[in-house]
Amino acid sequence: MSAPMSAPLVTVLIPAYNAGPYLREALDSVLTQDFRDFELLVIDDGSTDNTGAVLASVSDPRLRVVRQDNTGLVGALNRGLAEARGQFLARMDADDRMGVGRLSAQLAVLTADPSIVSCGTDYELFGAMSGRVRMPRSDAACRQRLLLGSCHCGASVMIRKPILDRSGLEFRTEFAHAEDYRMFAELSEFGRLANVAMIGYEYRIYPHQVSAVHGSQQRIAHRRIAREYAESIGVRPLSDEALTALLWPQVPAGSLPVAAVRALADIARPAASVVIRRPGVETVRFTGRKIVETLAKVRAAH
Repeated sequence: MSAPMSAPLVTVLIPAYNAGPYLREALDSVLTQDFRDFELLVIDDGSTDNTGAVLASVSDPRLRVVRQDNTGLVGALNRGLAEARGQFLARMDADDRMGVGRLSAQLAVLTADPSIVSCGTDYELFGAMSGRVRMPRSDAACRQRLLLGSCHCGASVMIRKPILDRSGLEFRTEFAHAEDYRMFAELSEFGRLANVAMIGYEYRIYPHQVSAVHGSQQRIAHRRIAREYAESIGVRPLSDEALTALLWPQVPAGSLPVAAVRALADIARPAASVVIRRPGVETVRFTGRKIVETLAKVRAAH
């Protein structure tokens, strides 16, 4: 599996650790894209399952595999940044699927507007859950979202690689499990952000993914990023308690009507605080969605 001699326009970066069960499906979803001038760079981060065998079974010359001792996701991502040869870096995870036409759609946006430094897409859940998640479209909406969470689905994004090279930006170990969110908060200092109105990413939901296994650490990192981003743009941040209540609400006890009233009371205060601090359509849309999701959880629990 030798790499082609000429540098590709795009590097699709997949970090992989014991990804054997889903890896071939992920690779095929990339290799069948209509845009073809890319290298598919897989960082095999010390896998001990059949990941190596799956990679060896692919004969497409665009696949380039770098094997290393296990360093964790952040280490694998940063190795990928160092190895990538494309002018654009497209992220992808080893257990998900790339949506049809994603690469060509993102390139069209980035080519048309050189001020945009990163471009993501909407994403669709599959597996244990289903549904489409709409990401903010404009730069202004993305910056509103950054006050609460990532403005991109991390593995759906395409980034201008020269921006990363010149700035020295990398994924940071102190924000492990929310490293994408921190990257986009820092990247926002170098240009505009956007998302394409398409399902460019299919996100598999299953019990052993990072958000399920490392949820507590992820929330600690997430709250710190939100707080530091708000402070960096001169906005008073939400308290950790308010952000937790908004993003990760608990289902109250009691009968359905009582639980619903309590849930609304719990989430209404932080939602109102967000809108007051950073008014805008995206803020209202996001907080409204959280209220609807909370009521759905209450209903499902009863």
